[in-house]
Amino acid sequence: MNHAQLSDVQIANLTLLLTIRDGVLHDKTAACCKFALDANQADRLGAMSIQQVMAIVANVGDATLFPPRRDLVALLDMPLPLARPLAAVHAAHHLAS
Repeated sequence: MNHAQLSDVQIANLTLLLTIRDGVLHDKTAACCKFALDANQADRLGAMSIQQVMAIVANVGDATLFPPRRDLVALLDMPLPLARPLAAVHAAHHLAS
């Protein structure tokens, strides 16, 4: 049996993405207020399947997605193999600003 090991950052991203996704599906307005999302981010997260959430978490690696990144929707829409390098590059760019 092959078990994937998730880092602490990946577990945090997975937990938050699933929590936010469920919140958006239950009450979009409350989720936007609670998690500081804009409508576009909420729509995109609410439309994701559990498999899509798990795939983005695995491919982003140890780059944190929260608080919601300005480029969160763009990152979610990227081809999965590009998620990790783009998340790292954009994180470094935001830290330098």
